[in-house]
Amino acid sequence: MFQRSGLWPTPGRLASALVAAGLAAVAAFAVAPTPPRLGSATTGDHALAEAVRRAAGSDGHRALSVALIENGVVRTAGVGDTGGPAPRSVDASTPFEIGSVGKALTGMILADMVAEDGLDPRSPVPGLQGSITYEELASHRSGLPRLAGGLGPLVRGATANYTHGNPYAGQDVSDVREAANSAELSGRGTVAYSNLGMSVLGHALGERAKLPYADLLKRRVLEPLGMKATTTSTPPAGRAHGYVEAGHEADPWTSDGYAPSGMSIWSTSADLALLVDAMLKGGAPGGDAATPRFTDDDTSRIGYGWYTTRTAKGEVTWHNGGTGGFRAYVGFDRAGGRGVVVLGNTDRDVDHVGLRLLGHEGPRPASGDPLLLVITVGLLLAAVVTSWEMATRRTPTRNRPQADRLGIVSMTANAALVLWVAWMAGAWGTVPFAVFILVAAATAAGTALHAARWRELPTARQRSRWLSTVVGLVLDAVIVALLLFMT
Repeated sequence: MFQRSGLWPTPGRLASALVAAGLAAVAAFAVAPTPPRLGSATTGDHALAEAVRRAAGSDGHRALSVALIENGVVRTAGVGDTGGPAPRSVDASTPFEIGSVGKALTGMILADMVAEDGLDPRSPVPGLQGSITYEELASHRSGLPRLAGGLGPLVRGATANYTHGNPYAGQDVSDVREAANSAELSGRGTVAYSNLGMSVLGHALGERAKLPYADLLKRRVLEPLGMKATTTSTPPAGRAHGYVEAGHEADPWTSDGYAPSGMSIWSTSADLALLVDAMLKGGAPGGDAATPRFTDDDTSRIGYGWYTTRTAKGEVTWHNGGTGGFRAYVGFDRAGGRGVVVLGNTDRDVDHVGLRLLGHEGPRPASGDPLLLVITVGLLLAAVVTSWEMATRRTPTRNRPQADRLGIVSMTANAALVLWVAWMAGAWGTVPFAVFILVAAATAAGTALHAARWRELPTARQRSRWLSTVVGLVLDAVIVALLLFMT
């Protein structure tokens, strides 16, 4: 009865659907991302490595490179691997992106120019709106927004969160200065974190010294400290590869314009240990940047880039960093004579690891992004609904007109797009990837059942179907192109 009424597929069509589901499940399994976990690889000081593992836990990190400085003695350790096409154990010489730790370096350039060149930190930056001062930029009190405004940077930044691309790509020094001069100032005089402001500061200092920012950083901070492995160029050889919580590799964040705020800067735990040791000993160029000057919140004050935070066990001076696939933490406790560097190649925070190694406590990072989880569930539900529609749309009803070949093409393209976006952007560190495999199999089965009727269906049930199908396919192609461009 069901077969005659068209409500149940023939055995041949059912077999085709099962084959399609099986092939889709195998393909989905083959491309499944692997959420990061610390491997067994260990280098350097084994006691320190074990302390790092206890502090970090195994989930959410692929590798950590650590330096611990105690009373002038530096110990280093590496746990996990670099990732990439040829993974190897990380050690103290493995380059990582350090992100906003670069802001602390920019603050040190200002402090050094104040001490050595007589620069007045309260003087206005030439050519910058509102007579904003060097000191206001260095302490995030300029009133400038966090990032440049405009539709392009906004779309790129929002999309990069889900495509794991570089949100700062193509933004040069002139873009940064133009954005700063066209931005609306808000909350000037209070601390409000600004990548844009710190970038403007670095380039303004470079203009004053008649040097590009990269050369200025090298001359003022890196060379005096012997930090030969810290670079502001393209990703160095032997580097760690960055990953997101779901296991996808993230693009490096590079930008000439935003370099002073930490973009394009690579370093090693051994190199940054030289910085921390000099800060503890009081011999770092521009070390006065770490002196707290302005109130950030109830427990923290800020100097030039550097933060000083009061904990239950004392005070810690620090800066952290985060890019698409990396996290960094550099901090020191002057009273305890101890400093730490923690570099990781996933987007899971490492601040709590650094604080624990310093003898302080910090909250563990929350696992997963709630918004990303909602998006993932929504995409999977959309794919399930599409597969159900394709599997059951066999006879016309009042609410569902007769199926046609153009409908098969359109629904298949939409289902494939939804699955691809879910694979690329899904919260697979939280949602088991087995769910994606099941949804992919169900979608393939629905597509096969619908496509099996190709010969008996009209090409289009009405002329307008051609236009709607072409428009739908063009929109799908535009979405794919945009996402690929943003990746």
